[in-house]
Amino acid sequence: MNYLAEIKSSDAETFSGVSEAEVQEAEKRVGMAFPETYRAIVKEFGSLEVGSDEIFGLGVEGYLNVVETTLKERQIAEGKLDGYLVIQNLGTEGILIVVDEQDRVFEYQLGEFRNLLSTTAEYIKGLL
Repeated sequence: MNYLAEIKSSDAETFSGVSEAEVQEAEKRVGMAFPETYRAIVKEFGSLEVGSDEIFGLGVEGYLNVVETTLKERQIAEGKLDGYLVIQNLGTEGILIVVDEQDRVFEYQLGEFRNLLSTTAEYIKGLL
């Protein structure tokens, strides 16, 4: 898991990690398993900020909380985001970065998905 070390040694602002029990509670609330790399990242860091990029996670309140944001965006998307976690809102043109249980990262905009051919760890490393 060298990506965790890369995040630690980067300029990313991290928060406090969370327990396995907190991850499991979050998974119950969103109705899906967190992919392995995302699970490791939230357990270690909670959530991340890399410059102006905010990666949603756990142990934080409000829109940075992946559960709160995912559930809110799923309501707006009328079912299209079921089975995805919203890990980032790019803040432009309604573009969201989402990840599925297989750790595939997609750009989601107006009901359309674009596969970024990346895992959560690769995506975050690309921001560092």
